[in-house]
Amino acid sequence: MEFAQMPADWGGREEIKQAVAEQVLFQAFNPYASLTKPTPANRSDVMTYTVQPGDTLSGIAHRYGLSLKQLVELNRMANPNLVGIGMKLKLSQGDVTHSVRRGETLDDIARRYGVSKELLLERNPLLRLMSDNLYIGQTIQIPVTDSQSVTAKEWQKRRGVVQAASRQSSRSRALDWPVKQATVTSGFGTRWGKMHKGIDMWNQDEGRTPIHAAKEGVVVEAGGGHPGYGFMVILDHGDGLQTYYAHMRKILVSPGQYVERGEVLGYMGRTGDSTGYHLHFEVRQDDVPINPLRYLSR
Repeated sequence: MEFAQMPADWGGREEIKQAVAEQVLFQAFNPYASLTKPTPANRSDVMTYTVQPGDTLSGIAHRYGLSLKQLVELNRMANPNLVGIGMKLKLSQGDVTHSVRRGETLDDIARRYGVSKELLLERNPLLRLMSDNLYIGQTIQIPVTDSQSVTAKEWQKRRGVVQAASRQSSRSRALDWPVKQATVTSGFGTRWGKMHKGIDMWNQDEGRTPIHAAKEGVVVEAGGGHPGYGFMVILDHGDGLQTYYAHMRKILVSPGQYVERGEVLGYMGRTGDSTGYHLHFEVRQDDVPINPLRYLSR
């Protein structure tokens, strides 16, 4: 991942809001967005910065929450005075990413990972401009170290604490595939001029294929009350997270029933607006469809 130098001014809050909106739309409507970035529980790639005209080492270090000594040591620079335009500098080797959940604030995230809010703002430049406008699913870089020097042993300990917090945050949102050995036949996003709000899965057993609960939850709907979806089950998993299972042939659960992760909900079908046997699977946060591939285990 490479950072370009951030413009000196953004032209006001409207331009900033537009930048945030573009980032949200890219993540929501690009079915492959989650495949081009690390998952929330994993360590991120080494971040680099390309030196621009007028840059100084101290200025770069300050911009990204590092001390000058840290920046020099991270890049093993024998002579810090020999820095040229176009040179790539490492900014971090140990960050992890956090996926924002409903209701979280920057202060909450800072407390969870044991880092200062100021350091989060330094490592995530856009947050410095709109820290009060976090959105669900937004990824935030969490630095393992602060501005103090640490020993190798302390580094490993801190990195372990941060990665554990990241795993805890993402674990509650991880989903199992509702169709075993599934073939994804249609992705999330624009399809045939309309928004496809989920992904379609197929299995060679077709009508004999069981549909499993992607996560434990409560059945809030089971039947054919949604035009086009055919026979469908909707599960509520709490915190505004719901999963939809559509076009089913047979439903085995009823509204109000609690189901465990992996429990069979029914069987694959072709009811509703369907060209053949498949499962249409949606994930919704606060009734907003999001790309299921972001949450399904690999």
